[in-house]
Amino acid sequence: MKRLLCLLLATVIPSLAAQDKEVRTIRFRTLCFEFAPGERVVTASGDPTLASKATVELSRRLDSRQDQLSVTAGQVVLGKLGTDAAGKPMLGPMAVARLPAAGSEFLFLLVPSGKEAGEVYRCLVLPDDTANFPPGGFRLINMSHTKLRFAMGNEKFELLPGTIKLLEKIGGVREDGRFAYVAQYQDGETWNRLSTGFWTRRDKIRSVQIAFLDPKTQRLTMRGYDDTLAVVAGGAKPPSQAR
Repeated sequence: MKRLLCLLLATVIPSLAAQDKEVRTIRFRTLCFEFAPGERVVTASGDPTLASKATVELSRRLDSRQDQLSVTAGQVVLGKLGTDAAGKPMLGPMAVARLPAAGSEFLFLLVPSGKEAGEVYRCLVLPDDTANFPPGGFRLINMSHTKLRFAMGNEKFELLPGTIKLLEKIGGVREDGRFAYVAQYQDGETWNRLSTGFWTRRDKIRSVQIAFLDPKTQRLTMRGYDDTLAVVAGGAKPPSQAR
């Protein structure tokens, strides 16, 4: 899982703004793939002085609400707010989201790191704006150890371990938006069924599908999320929530 997450990070974030001192304002959401040990309500800040911070409740559900932060160090730390030996406020990191050099809207996908304390999550940063992930699109993420093969309507493709594919349009969709899909995984020279059925494309909904090895059952499975962030009347941006 750690190696796959590193591959995903390299794919999504080709250049980091780690040395960027310019203040930038971002909107972000979090999604816990699985819960790690520790607090469920955390503080997020991209400012070493903690002048700008937000309170975030970690969840395994994809919420349409965004938080807003002013970022000065090219990354956002999520963790427990406390004080150091001198009594100054400090943020003990449970996860660190390293931002790409461009963009202002992000989804932080949190995956347990296996640690019992400290940075208990590893963070995959995904662009969350509608230009990079338009309404009606499907984002497929392969967090498994093996190659996947998909047939979605008229679209057929393979997805290597640790990679992401975005489908903005899908051929072969019925009038009601439904289309048949087949997902398979490779085992040696054999392709085995992972999941089959029907998915629905909706003009104002974005779909996220994640393939992963369930640590509890040790079986390859898929988890899907319908993302309503883009459903805003008149095309207006959803209101920012800074707390």
